Amino acid sequence: MLSALIPGLGQAYNGQRRLALALFIPFAIVVALGGLAVVLVPAPRLIASAIVPGNLDKLLALNLIVLAWRVVALVQAFFDTRFELRPAGLGVIGLAIVLVVTLLPHAGGAYIGGIARANFAQIFGGGVLSARTDRESGPGPGPNDRMSVLLVGIDSGTGRDHALTDSLIVVSVDPVGKAVSMTSLPRDLVNVPLGDGRTFGPKLNSLLSFATDHPKDYPAGGMRTLENAVGALLGIRIDYYATVDLGGFITMVDAVGGVDINVRQALDDPKYRGFGVKKGWSITVGPHHLDGIDALAYARIRRSVGQTDFTRQGRQQEILLALRSKVVRGGALFNLPSLLDAVGRTVATDLPAERLPDLAVLANEISAKRIVRVVVRYPLVHPAKPGENKYGAVQLPDTVAILAMAEALFPPVGTVPQGWKPGQSTVPSPSPIPGAGP
Repeated sequence: MLSALIPGLGQAYNGQRRLALALFIPFAIVVALGGLAVVLVPAPRLIASAIVPGNLDKLLALNLIVLAWRVVALVQAFFDTRFELRPAGLGVIGLAIVLVVTLLPHAGGAYIGGIARANFAQIFGGGVLSARTDRESGPGPGPNDRMSVLLVGIDSGTGRDHALTDSLIVVSVDPVGKAVSMTSLPRDLVNVPLGDGRTFGPKLNSLLSFATDHPKDYPAGGMRTLENAVGALLGIRIDYYATVDLGGFITMVDAVGGVDINVRQALDDPKYRGFGVKKGWSITVGPHHLDGIDALAYARIRRSVGQTDFTRQGRQQEILLALRSKVVRGGALFNLPSLLDAVGRTVATDLPAERLPDLAVLANEISAKRIVRVVVRYPLVHPAKPGENKYGAVQLPDTVAILAMAEALFPPVGTVPQGWKPGQSTVPSPSPIPGAGP
């Protein structure tokens, strides 16, 4: 038992000092390095670094080596040939019990590592909806460059023959000023520039599927075409994408133990259906703790009095920030098995896995005061008049005004991002963020 607990400890008890040191020193070095990592490296970076595929493989191999080292130490102590009395049946049973107890934590680590490996293949391998065919050869944004990600909410519920782009949110991170800019785009936006001189006439939420189904006209693939269009509309480069399946989003919220939302306006939609809700959904004003089903309903409901697609987009941003807060500050990172499984079944992205440690640290360091949110709405867009557009109830963009808004929302790194609200006619000049450095 002593040798199973700490290799060499049983040998030292038996008076075998040299063998005890030979077994103990390598084990002590591994434990000391692990302890230093826990003490010196912030928890978000440490966990994110551990589950990056390359590092994960090394840790899984180390897990097996440490297990083998402990087994060798305990077996040598048990079968020490210096003792004349040999182990009887009960002794062998005792050995088996000690071996099982020794094996359990290593098996648990291997189990979590296996889940992480499998889900990383799903998350970073992409899928049919998230496939893009043009992997640019150039490097992505550097550690001190702005990084912009297009979040695409996919509604692939039962009864649909193709997935719909239910929500479009651009999240842009300034690693120098430690700030985040977010903007939501109307899914019913039409006449969006594609960035290649063409304009896409139908609704923006159909571009992903349409471009995927017409590869000759859109050789870059559906996702890259959508990224280029959103980037052209905002005057920025979209570096990466992340698709989120709305049904799986419920499991992801439940995996972190739910989210906390302060509801500012009561909502009541007797006709809301789908994703776990059979007949209507409502919520009162005030603080609420929402599980996955209720969090998704809060983000999707739009037929309540005074609610529109634009107010819904604001609530979607609220849910994302609440989820982010729960992950980085609520200890959800330590519930890795269920969290990784939920994310693996919900998210697909082309974000390099190697960026996760830096992003995990940034997510923990960015304060709520440096998260600026904008919903693109009137007068940046306005509804089409009857007969003005053949695609039904749509929103027409004021591309010049949208570009002006985006220029202030996505400024050079190290400067304060400026928000926008309806009725705002001027945009403040960008100013340096206090304390921002390279």
